[in-house]
Amino acid sequence: MEKSSRIDVSSAPSRPRSFDRLFEAAKKDTVIRLRWPLLILSSYLLYYSPSEWLTPTQVQAVLILYLLSHSTLYFLSDELFDSPYFYGPLLVFDTIVLGAVLSTTGAASADFYAACLLTAILSVICNDPRGLLLVTIVAPLAYGYFVFSRAAALDPGVYLRLPFPFVISLFYGYFAQVERLRRSGRDKEAEIKRQQKTAEEIRRQRERLEVLHQVNLSLASTVDKAQILAAFLETALIHLPYAAGLVRLKNGAALETVAARGFGSKSLSGATDFLALTERLVSAPAPLRVQNVFADRQVRDRGFFEREGLVSFLGVPLCANGEVLGCLAFLTREEHDFNPEEIDFISTLAGQAAIALQRAELYQRSQRQAEELSEAHKIKDDFLKVVSTQLKTPLNVIAGYAEMFLEGLLGALTPIQEKAVQTVARQSKELHALINAVLQVSSMEAEPLRAELREINLWEFFSELRAFYDYPLAKDLKLVWNYPGDLPSVAGDRAKLRRVLENLIGNALKFTERGTVAVTARYLPGKERLEIHVSDTGPGIPADDIPRIFDKFRQGRAHAGMEHGGVGLGLYIVKKYLDLLGGSIEAQSRPGEGTTFIVELPAPIQSRAAAHEQLLLPTAESDGAESRG
Repeated sequence: MEKSSRIDVSSAPSRPRSFDRLFEAAKKDTVIRLRWPLLILSSYLLYYSPSEWLTPTQVQAVLILYLLSHSTLYFLSDELFDSPYFYGPLLVFDTIVLGAVLSTTGAASADFYAACLLTAILSVICNDPRGLLLVTIVAPLAYGYFVFSRAAALDPGVYLRLPFPFVISLFYGYFAQVERLRRSGRDKEAEIKRQQKTAEEIRRQRERLEVLHQVNLSLASTVDKAQILAAFLETALIHLPYAAGLVRLKNGAALETVAARGFGSKSLSGATDFLALTERLVSAPAPLRVQNVFADRQVRDRGFFEREGLVSFLGVPLCANGEVLGCLAFLTREEHDFNPEEIDFISTLAGQAAIALQRAELYQRSQRQAEELSEAHKIKDDFLKVVSTQLKTPLNVIAGYAEMFLEGLLGALTPIQEKAVQTVARQSKELHALINAVLQVSSMEAEPLRAELREINLWEFFSELRAFYDYPLAKDLKLVWNYPGDLPSVAGDRAKLRRVLENLIGNALKFTERGTVAVTARYLPGKERLEIHVSDTGPGIPADDIPRIFDKFRQGRAHAGMEHGGVGLGLYIVKKYLDLLGGSIEAQSRPGEGTTFIVELPAPIQSRAAAHEQLLLPTAESDGAESRG
């Protein structure tokens, strides 16, 4: 796994190595050297200025003690000078001594106190070593100019006071700069630590994202549950600091070990107490961690852990969509403290594994259902083919005898007998059409449909189809044909186009009690398309039924006083064939007035046919037929 780079403290910008290096820490030699001028000036001022409070002997004693205090600094360790708890009291002590000397001698004036105080303030508040150097140089010069320009007669003691602003600026400014740089260093160190912590957190997040990515890849590699869990454990143990892992799934009321990695023993059947820990994850779904199994009271039988050399345990339930599928457990060979962040991450991994298991279960279930449906569909198709084929044999015999009776080959019939035989013949044809429809649907669903485009003489095609329906209709119904004699020869599938029209015409005849059924055809040369209208004067189709009439086994609702047969396959076959041929069909209907089906399909011209004399119905009847085009 790719590791992110850490922020190195040494990579922080380094300070200038010239003047600033003097103030990085309070060094022993620097402190002693800066204190010497303050000590010498204070001693001279105390010794040579008259004092009303101290005798010469007392002055000498004070000076000796002051010098001894400074000499003591040479014997102290260097580390003390770098601590504010040392040089802080030293500054307070020197300030008290300086104030006592000035007040005891009485030689200092108000302007001297003002100059010293102002110099100390400027030295302390100055944030730059170069500014401190400027204050150190300018302060004594400004004070000397002020003294010499205003005093008519100079006191000799003024020459002892003149260096004081310089010494005070160096002494107090030095420690102020040291403290400023120390504070700045602490802030930078804290910032670096924050950056390191942020970089470490980013690194851990990247590692976890990488683990999640690898785990998701392993989970998506197969749909077999055992293989999913085996790949999941193997990937997790490669990228996580654990020695062993276990996945158990619910099998009825018990838990079954499905995948295990990192254990020395081939069987976990003897690890009773260990398996009992995992069972608790299912009975009370919540993460369970044991930092040391040999010191935890929850673990009674430690023999398994001793044999395997396992110390720490973490278990989480496998949950998906509120359902507990099993549990996931990880173990280490060294004592490991599973923090809340780590537990959340392992719970996320467990959730991914549970979702993958559920997805695999749904996929396998859908596969089984698809196989069962496919088998049932195949049985249904085989059944329909066998039954339909077996029905056609006796049906052909019945139709043949009915035809022989009607032709008088078996003797003369009375009018009542002739009408009965005509009914038998008509019903035989309807039953034959129904069987053919069932066989067509079975054939369409068993094998892919293919269009066989050949040249079709449209005038001959419609004339042949018209002749097929040249038989007396049982109802008070007329079938009207309307197509021009100059229809061209086009490229198309003759058999499928015939089945489309047969189903539409048969559907119109079945649903129309009286009136007319009109078949109108015209060629659209600009579009090279054939447009056919099949209209009837039947009861019509309700508007909410029209979107569903082309579905398989769907029929329009029966109207009062009218019953119709069929199984709802005719329009389904029409739609399938037209989709194959690149055509379209539209139904227009008004309840009580009739229905028109408009078929339009591509028909590239092959050649122009000569005009033919057609046997058209009388003009009056043609005009009386309903036209929906």
